Amino acid sequence: MEDSKLKEELESYNNKSSKKIYIWVILILLLGSSAYYFFILKNSTQTQTFEYVTKKITRGDLSVVVSATGNLNPTNSVDIGIEVSGTIKEIYVDFNDEVEIGQVLAKLDTTKLQSEVDSLRASLTIAKANQKESEVGLRSKKSIYDRTLKMYKSSNGKYPSINELDDTKFTYETAISNLDATKAKVEQAIYNLKTAQQNLDKAVVKSSIKGIVLNKEIEVGQTVAATMSTPTLFTLAKDLTLMDLIVSIDEADVADIKKDLNVTFSVDAYPKKVFKGKIKQVRLNPIAVNGVVTYETVVLVNNEELLLRPGMTASAKIVTKESVDKLIVPNGALRFKPKTQNKERKNTMSLVEPPKRPQGENKAKDLSKKDMSPIFILENNVVKRVMVKVLDTDGKSSTVESKDLKVDDEVIISQKSDDAK
Repeated sequence: MEDSKLKEELESYNNKSSKKIYIWVILILLLGSSAYYFFILKNSTQTQTFEYVTKKITRGDLSVVVSATGNLNPTNSVDIGIEVSGTIKEIYVDFNDEVEIGQVLAKLDTTKLQSEVDSLRASLTIAKANQKESEVGLRSKKSIYDRTLKMYKSSNGKYPSINELDDTKFTYETAISNLDATKAKVEQAIYNLKTAQQNLDKAVVKSSIKGIVLNKEIEVGQTVAATMSTPTLFTLAKDLTLMDLIVSIDEADVADIKKDLNVTFSVDAYPKKVFKGKIKQVRLNPIAVNGVVTYETVVLVNNEELLLRPGMTASAKIVTKESVDKLIVPNGALRFKPKTQNKERKNTMSLVEPPKRPQGENKAKDLSKKDMSPIFILENNVVKRVMVKVLDTDGKSSTVESKDLKVDDEVIISQKSDDAK
């Protein structure tokens, strides 16, 4: 009897213990579900309680520009110098004067040069007279030699003597040499006169181009010495209606700089006016200053109004790319990441792990998302993540492509507060 009672009591105790275990399991599951709801599901919608700064997506055109500075120069300028020494006697032009090809700009005192020309002309006259005298003497000596030779042959060498024949021959040959010498002196006199005449002509400074006088470096009475180098008297510009803007392009940007790209620029003299030009040349020669490498780029500028002047400093913008009729978002949207994102991912990953995809599917997905970037939009007070392809940027805004975006979508650029409402 006692054994059966003890057995019944043990069975009753075991049944009660099993019921208690079941109750505790149910309570734990309920608590776990509640915790999951409050800490995971509620957190997943927590983005609705944050305040975000947004901007609307627009559609339009965007230009990518490279900024540079440089100076304006004439498309063609020449330095007018002088090759002879002397004193400036007359100056016929001044700064900003327009000149024609061959126009006289200045003149040296030519007194000394003219005297030299006159002296050499007289020397040439004397040399020519000496040449004529030598020609007459040669004819006379030749006649004597011819007669002597004829007599010698007709007398069978009896008369005149062989010595007399040799003397006449020597005299004749000497006359030939004298004539050659006088001819050489005439040629030398001609050359000397020609050189002196050229120096006299060079004393008159003439314009080699049609243009305008940019600079004048001489005054009347000034002495110029053309010894080792040619002194510069004037600087002329061919045509100021077209000018070159030479800007320095950083080596990081030079790959995008091409011939015929459009350029806009401004100068301090006209801060509200925008001037236009086109790239004419990108020079290969590098310029290194304090470790910074730049490349000179020449921009052809239309200056028909003659507002621009040589030497002016210009701030230029070169349009390297243009996106037409594209969705435009501020660059802040591309940088923005919700501050709760990492916490949510950490919570959810600790409880729910997504099934692994097959290896091939993962590779295909990675390839399809190449060059894609995430942005976040606010749709019905809920943060939505959208993948976009970034096309171009001007440093402030970017053009993007995405089938999930449209004009006037509110794109998030920053988060104002982290406190839930």
